[in-house]
Amino acid sequence: MEHLYKTNMQKTIAEFFPAYLKKELLKQAVNDGLVINNRKKTPQLSLNFADIIDVSEYDSLDEKINNILHVDNVLQFIEEFEYKRQYRHFCYFKCSEIASTKIEELVKNKTVNLFDKKGNSLIDEYQKPSLYIVGNLVYLKFSNLLNNDTGNQINFVVICVLDKEHNIIELRFDRVGIAYKNSYNFYRDKINEILDYLSSTLGITTENIDFKAVIDYIKSEKDNISIYAQRMQRNGTTAYLEAYDDGDGVMPILGELRAFIKENKELFDTDINTNLIKDKLEAFIKEIEIKSDMPMVKVKLDDRDIKFGITHNYKGTDYSLFMFYGELLGDKEVMSYVRNYLIGCNRELENLIQSDPISEKTM
Repeated sequence: MEHLYKTNMQKTIAEFFPAYLKKELLKQAVNDGLVINNRKKTPQLSLNFADIIDVSEYDSLDEKINNILHVDNVLQFIEEFEYKRQYRHFCYFKCSEIASTKIEELVKNKTVNLFDKKGNSLIDEYQKPSLYIVGNLVYLKFSNLLNNDTGNQINFVVICVLDKEHNIIELRFDRVGIAYKNSYNFYRDKINEILDYLSSTLGITTENIDFKAVIDYIKSEKDNISIYAQRMQRNGTTAYLEAYDDGDGVMPILGELRAFIKENKELFDTDINTNLIKDKLEAFIKEIEIKSDMPMVKVKLDDRDIKFGITHNYKGTDYSLFMFYGELLGDKEVMSYVRNYLIGCNRELENLIQSDPISEKTM
């Protein structure tokens, strides 16, 4: 089974990792001293006392990646890289207390594989998750074997982050090609499997977070974030609105109307009648926002230029599924930043509701 996992791990990286992620992987492997990649190809002598693999002679990124995937210590580095890198999809849940004793029991009973940076072999496998601990964060890696109709196999990884300080669970995973999904509800089923695992093995109960309310709170209280409707439901009809074009923020219909009013301020201020038209347009925009349901939105954290989408009530559930846009640069700190921001806003909203019972009734 270890050989099968290793083979599928190599294949998944070589054939399915996008170029920007391969580039990040190679960069970090070089920084960790596991690979030599003298891109400038200078005539200077490269001393290689540690028998480090040198891929300087290869021109293409794929050639470099394919050659380092046969080196055991590089594969061990990739096992850790999978904990640290950024993933396309993510979701959050509140949870009951995360007991350290329960986690210690998993290690003691060998029902999880404890990641060992100094180990001499791969530790990940399909039968059980792997454990990685950094401060108050506990990472569980769930490795899945996926097959397509032609018998081709790949690895699919889900990272479960247990935030013991704030009692938050975060699940992270990448997109999977349709050929490897065994059902229309593939992601939902994987999420449910892990939540069931946490309940049965760690005694953790989970609670959904109302991110619709969180987004409404952010829209009214925060000024460092832009939120656009991607899908809007009103009067029994659904409108699909594109918020970004080639990575740039493009206002959808309501935003364009606001921009039009602002750009034509002098025209609208011509007389009492034009002012009345402006007031009616602004009231119309506000009415649509208040009375419309927005099951899908796109969000931009302006100060960090981070863009992600949110699908509320994903596949008929009571939770929201998130998705990053653009290139994933392999930095888990981006994911930590987004989690801290959103969970912090949720705490602010909960505190506001608790301190004002009337607000809770109106919401």
